[in-house]
Amino acid sequence: MTLENLIQRIKRESENEINSIIREAEEKARKIVEEGRNEGKNEANRIRNKAIKDAERTKEKILAAARRKAKMEITNAKEDLIQLCFERMKEKLANMDKKEYIKLVNGMAKKAIKEIKNGYIISTRKEDEEISKKLKMEIKEKKKGIGGIIIKSKDGSKEIDLTFDFIIERKKDEIRISIAKKLFGEK
Repeated sequence: MTLENLIQRIKRESENEINSIIREAEEKARKIVEEGRNEGKNEANRIRNKAIKDAERTKEKILAAARRKAKMEITNAKEDLIQLCFERMKEKLANMDKKEYIKLVNGMAKKAIKEIKNGYIISTRKEDEEISKKLKMEIKEKKKGIGGIIIKSKDGSKEIDLTFDFIIERKKDEIRISIAKKLFGEK
C-alpha cells in the first residue's frame, strides 16, 4: 500500500466517520427537536386545560355572586313591598271610619276593663272621648298615635295598651308572615 493509498483510505474513513458523526448528530438533533415539540405541545395542552378550569371556576364564582346579588335584590324588593303594606295598613287604621273605629276600640276596651276596673284612659284620637263615655272612664292623658287607647289603673300598677301602634309592633312578625303569604305565597 502506498502512502497515497493510505492517505486516501484514511481520508475515506475519516469522511465516513465524519458523515456517521454528522448523521448521528442530526438524528440526535431531530430527536431533541421532536421531544421539544412534544413537550411544548404537552405543556401547551396543560396550560390550556388549566386556563379552561380557571375560567370555569371564575365563571362559577361570577355566576354565584350574580345569583346572590339577584336574590338580595329580590329580598329587598319583597321587604319594600311588605313595608309598603305596613304603611298602608297604618294609613287605613288612622283613617278608619268613626263608627267602625269606636266599635272596634270599644270592643277591645270592654275586655280590658274586666282586669282594670278603677282606671282611666290615655287617648290617641278625638273619637276616644265617646269611648270613654261608654266605658264610664275619664281621659287623663293624650298620646300621639294612629288610634286605640291605653287603659291604666289609677294607682299606676297596671296598664293595658290597646293602641294600634302597640298592637302592630307586638304582632309584627305574624303580620309580616301573613303579608308575605298573600303577596308571595311564602312563609
